[in-house]
Amino acid sequence: MIIDNTKCIGCGLCQEACATRHELPEGEYFIKLYKEYERGMYPNIVVENITTQCNHCENAPCARICPTGATYLNDQGIMVMNAKKCIGCKGCITACPYNARIWSEKFGTPEKCNFCDGFVQAGKDPACVKACPRDARIFGDLNDVNSKISKTIIERRLEPLKPELGTKPKIYYVRHK
Repeated sequence: MIIDNTKCIGCGLCQEACATRHELPEGEYFIKLYKEYERGMYPNIVVENITTQCNHCENAPCARICPTGATYLNDQGIMVMNAKKCIGCKGCITACPYNARIWSEKFGTPEKCNFCDGFVQAGKDPACVKACPRDARIFGDLNDVNSKISKTIIERRLEPLKPELGTKPKIYYVRHK
C-alpha cells in the first residue's frame, strides 16, 4: 500500500470505513490519524495530516515475539492474527516499532489492520482505500512489477518507514519534504 499523506485532508473516513468493516466499538481504530502534525522550524513549518497503520512487515518483530504463532504472514503476504492461538501476552504490541497494534476490548486480543483480509482476495480494495475521497491510498500487488503500486513506488522513489530496522514493511508513505 502507498499512503500519500500530502493528499490527506484528515477527514478520518479511512478510519471510520475500517472500523465499520471490522465492526469495531466506538473509539477503537486500526488506523491512527494524527491531525495537523507540524514539523520544521519557523518560518519553514510544514503542517500535514498523517495516517499510519500496520505495515505488514516481512520480518515483523510482532510475529517473531509471539510465543504461539498467533501473528503470522498469510499466503498473500498479509500479516494476520489468529485470535484462537493468542494468549493475550501483549508482546506483539510492545514489539511493533510502528505502534500499530491495539488491545481490542471487542476481541480481547491485540489487533491491527489486516488489509481487509478476505475482502482483497475477492478482488475488493481495503475499506480505507475505497473510502478515501482524495485517492491518497493505493493498494496492489508489490510482486507485480507492472502494477500501479509498483510503478508508483519506482517512479516516486518511495521508501517505507524506518527501513534501517530491517522489518521490510509493505506500506510506503509519501510525506511533505
